[in-house]
Amino acid sequence: MQEKYNVGIYCRLSRDDERTGESVSIENQKIMLSRYVQEQGWNLYAAYCDDGVSGTTFDRPMFNQMIADAKAGKINLILCKDLSRLGRDYIEAGRFTDIVFPSMGCRFIALNDGVDTIHKNNEMLVILKNVMNDLYARDTSSKIRAVKQSTFRTGKYVGCYAPIGYRKSPADKHILEIDPVTAPVVLRIFDMRLQGDSFRKIARTLNEEGVPSPRGFYYMAEGRPNLRGETPYWNDVTVKTILRNEVYLGHMVQNKTGTVSYKVHKQVSKPKEDWIKVEHTHEPLVSQEVWDAVQRLDNHPSKGRSDSDGEISLFAGVLYCADCGSSMRILKDYRSRKRHEDGHYGTYKAYMCNRYGSGGKVACSMHYINCKVLTKLLLLDIHAKAMLAQNSPVALKEKILAQKNAASMEQTKALRATLAAVDKRLAELEKLVVSAYEDKVKGVMPEALCVQLMNRYEDERRGKLEQRMQLTAQLEATQEDEQATDEWLAVIRDYAQLEELDRPTLLRLVKRIEVGEKYEIAGETHRDIKIYYNFVGYVEL
Repeated sequence: MQEKYNVGIYCRLSRDDERTGESVSIENQKIMLSRYVQEQGWNLYAAYCDDGVSGTTFDRPMFNQMIADAKAGKINLILCKDLSRLGRDYIEAGRFTDIVFPSMGCRFIALNDGVDTIHKNNEMLVILKNVMNDLYARDTSSKIRAVKQSTFRTGKYVGCYAPIGYRKSPADKHILEIDPVTAPVVLRIFDMRLQGDSFRKIARTLNEEGVPSPRGFYYMAEGRPNLRGETPYWNDVTVKTILRNEVYLGHMVQNKTGTVSYKVHKQVSKPKEDWIKVEHTHEPLVSQEVWDAVQRLDNHPSKGRSDSDGEISLFAGVLYCADCGSSMRILKDYRSRKRHEDGHYGTYKAYMCNRYGSGGKVACSMHYINCKVLTKLLLLDIHAKAMLAQNSPVALKEKILAQKNAASMEQTKALRATLAAVDKRLAELEKLVVSAYEDKVKGVMPEALCVQLMNRYEDERRGKLEQRMQLTAQLEATQEDEQATDEWLAVIRDYAQLEELDRPTLLRLVKRIEVGEKYEIAGETHRDIKIYYNFVGYVEL
């Protein structure tokens, strides 16, 4: 007696299939499979369709629903047009046909390939078909990547949305032109940053003034509501992204992100050497001078807070206690010991250790320093280093690199060794996965053990990939010292005649200042003050 089958037909179409012109439309698949179910006298329970989803991933909405229904016993036969509709990852496709479907008591048929799991004599055919489908996905992915990179190298813009400040040209969607509506917003963001405003303060100001966010401007131009629920507000990340985007210099920098592989679609950042940059592809929004000045401020650690008058003190977020490491707070009306002729005491600005101010002598000591004195000392240090950068740049560069290299060479060597070990293990894991699957097919390894090993290998592989990304980023950082020193020399040399220190100039030049407590040697008062410059850190002459 023929078993009664409740059938779930599965249809899938990816964008890659559309490009190749295959006659595999969702509607055609449903008609063909439904007719076959009717001819066999089976009961069609449901049709599960994933449209526009790659076959290299098995995390698909309707596919997951179908598996859930099979586990619940609602269907006991899964029918699809061919094995490529099930998926193009031969390991995962084989796991479903050999392990998952049989364990659920569910029969599987790939109609055009003649695959039917009720028959045990076509295992080699299934393996061959799955491998061919996997190779097809790999080949298609390589071709698409090659086309995209070729487009990147010609300087054509590839993206769903134009960056704020620009719009896609009506004549050619791959060319950017300045948008008169949003360009003033971008220019204002650069101007606010030059004035020393933090990313967060810029975002807050724009929100308070009701300026639409980049996505808000997009939907306004489209004349339709934002149905995707994307935030209508500015935030510090959005501001930071704009200030770091070379598109505003008229350059196109693409290929900055990509997927882990043709099977793993997680987006990851690519190393800088893989970026594809084409200069002068469109009209710039900001000048090179403005761009350079903003970049010198971009990664500055300053988080200065404004006081009750709305004013940010000159050294806010830059000045730290050398002993406890806490920030130093300003004393705006510190009383002078000297009286004026009218009998009143004068006041001036000074700084003291924040931990001392909160916890007293038990927490730390005062580390008091006059703001005017500190400003004069800083100007003297800037003048001295600027003169050296003008008159002896080579000697100054060698001295800075010598200070840095002592520590970084050993660190670089250790990072490279660890990275090599991670790469070796990733290659081993790839071989172990293939070997386990082959042993299972040959009957050498039990199915349960194969699944257990596969899960363990996949968990370890994900961890190694994450570790590799972190190691690569650290290695890149250790190799940037020489370039950073050249940039610092180019910047500092222009300040040999600096007369007045304002906050934008301070943030352009200085990353951190550490103030030590006063001490006496042979009856003379001394104090250690260390100035850490942007790009190079503390420069000891």
